[in-house]
Amino acid sequence: MRMAIREDIKDRVQQATDIVRLIGEQVALRPKGKEFAGLCPFHDDKNPSMQVSPIKQIYKCFSCGAGGDAFSFVMNYHKMNFPEAIKHLAERAGIEVVEQDRRSSPGDSERVSERKQIAGANAQAVEFFRTLLKHQDHGQIARDYIERRGISPEMVADFQIGYALDGWDGLVQMIEHKSWDQTGFEFAGLVSQRDSGGYYDRLRHRLIFPIFDAIGRPIAFGGRKIREEDEPKYLNSPETKLFNKSATLYGLHLAKKPIIDSKTAVIVEGYTDVIACHQGGARNVVATLGTALTSEHVRELRRYAEKVVLIFDADEAGQKAADRAVELFLTGDLDVAIAVLPDGLDPADMMSQEDGPQRWDEAVKSAHDAMTYQFERLSEQMDGTTTLTGRQKLADAYLTRLAQLGLARVGAIRRALIVQRLAGILHMGEQAVSDLLTRKAATARQAPRIAPRPVYTDVTPSEDGQDSAPQEYEEYVPDGVASTDSRRRLKALELAERQVIGCLIRDNQRFGQVLADGRTFDEAVSSADFVTSENSRLFQRVFDRLGAGETITLAGLLGDLASESEQGLSDILTQADADVDAATGGRFDQVDQLLGLAAQALLDHHREAQYRQHKQTLAAGGGTGGAEGADQGGLDSAQLLRRMIEHRRDNPSPVRIARVGK
Repeated sequence: MRMAIREDIKDRVQQATDIVRLIGEQVALRPKGKEFAGLCPFHDDKNPSMQVSPIKQIYKCFSCGAGGDAFSFVMNYHKMNFPEAIKHLAERAGIEVVEQDRRSSPGDSERVSERKQIAGANAQAVEFFRTLLKHQDHGQIARDYIERRGISPEMVADFQIGYALDGWDGLVQMIEHKSWDQTGFEFAGLVSQRDSGGYYDRLRHRLIFPIFDAIGRPIAFGGRKIREEDEPKYLNSPETKLFNKSATLYGLHLAKKPIIDSKTAVIVEGYTDVIACHQGGARNVVATLGTALTSEHVRELRRYAEKVVLIFDADEAGQKAADRAVELFLTGDLDVAIAVLPDGLDPADMMSQEDGPQRWDEAVKSAHDAMTYQFERLSEQMDGTTTLTGRQKLADAYLTRLAQLGLARVGAIRRALIVQRLAGILHMGEQAVSDLLTRKAATARQAPRIAPRPVYTDVTPSEDGQDSAPQEYEEYVPDGVASTDSRRRLKALELAERQVIGCLIRDNQRFGQVLADGRTFDEAVSSADFVTSENSRLFQRVFDRLGAGETITLAGLLGDLASESEQGLSDILTQADADVDAATGGRFDQVDQLLGLAAQALLDHHREAQYRQHKQTLAAGGGTGGAEGADQGGLDSAQLLRRMIEHRRDNPSPVRIARVGK
């Protein structure tokens, strides 16, 4: 049997969820008129291209096209299915989810996805490790270690710290005793199979730090040794379908809100450093998991912060990490600064001191941007080198490294400032430094990447003329029409289709609107008049429901599409709503006029297509016109020709773009 969630629960959860607050917990949003704007989390967004509407309770990215309601956002951002998303949102809203049994339909799979198996195993393991830490006997050695490290009970609870038994099969025995799904624990890397048969625990006699995703779901584990002789010092879960080490930041689920509030994320090097900072009041602190800061980390942090401060040790490893930070700084995606704590202290040592929190704040505020930090190192090295040859090698090596790190991609202003600073350090003219960098960049330049396939979302052709129509459109391109006109025509038709859908959602009564030819909309227009297959699918849903006398709202239809995992149609629907706003200026009284214009554009195109088809049939000797040669629309070739002439006379452009006055 499968479980179904009652329809009224879905509506209650949707109405109880503030989408601005929901998305604002994951993305830094800024007011923009009546809406909010932020970086889209569904593509590598450089500028805030996602808008969130508190009135309509929808989001829309005007760059990648992603859009939908609260359900869609949770499903796509957190990789949940619809039942998981509605339970997550219901829990936030304090609504009890009542499920109903329903018979499994033929073909329903009983298999649980690997992601879900891992998630289930991780959740069970967290509770197992936490229970062991609290155990009077088994957890004593771990509790003693925690006390020596000065970690408070509040932090133990917040970070859900646990303990793994000093044995080979503590978790394995629990899995067998509880009849848990052992496959999930294997997928999660918590247990492994012996060559001789049976299983063993991978984490043994270690303090356990669960690793959570941005909303607090356990996705992996880190184990810190307790015995000095054990190796390695830290043992992390392997990468799985839930856990990507290069994109995960430890403590982000607790630090996210403080990061958004302060617009600054501080990155340290270990679990205990993060915990010590949070305990000391610095709650905007996270850690990478044994890796340098990556571009994936930057994409994640860019949603919440405007600046990242890296806390590094002044050792060789710290210097290499600083080099990596320069590469990220050069991209200009995020301001990256570097701070070295005084007296060789690490964050945990500093926070344990009486004035530690104050000194921490001072160190973070005085952090130098990554480029300045590296310039200071270069200057020290140049001053410490007495020979001309040595200085030349240092300068050449550094300029080569800058070229490799991507200086060619830096904006003109930032590049000019870098060149100016380098000229002073190297005692060279700015033009000479600029010429050297240009030559080295040419050498370091990689092969060009293939440009992504263009997305047809507006009616303006690309300036380079390189985009081409999708395969499904080719039969609609008239012979003899220039390629640019063809693209304009197809985009205009797409726009008209979306405007039709958006108008009907905005005002259901327009379904019976009388068009210019005297027919009502529902009599004149069908999904066959649509060029784009996905637009046609969405329109057919709207047509069927309005034809049955149902009332459709934007929120209601988006909720239905989310429950059916139809994200593509949700994207189109939110774009259709935006298209109506753009054409009418948000004026409800203009919707009927817009619907008439958009529908007429589709009908005119359909008649032209019929005429071309009929003309080809006649040319091939397949008919003679008149009643016997009448096409499906009831028009013979002469009538069609007259319609074509009238249409061309009244509409010089290939397709009239539906737009009304504001």
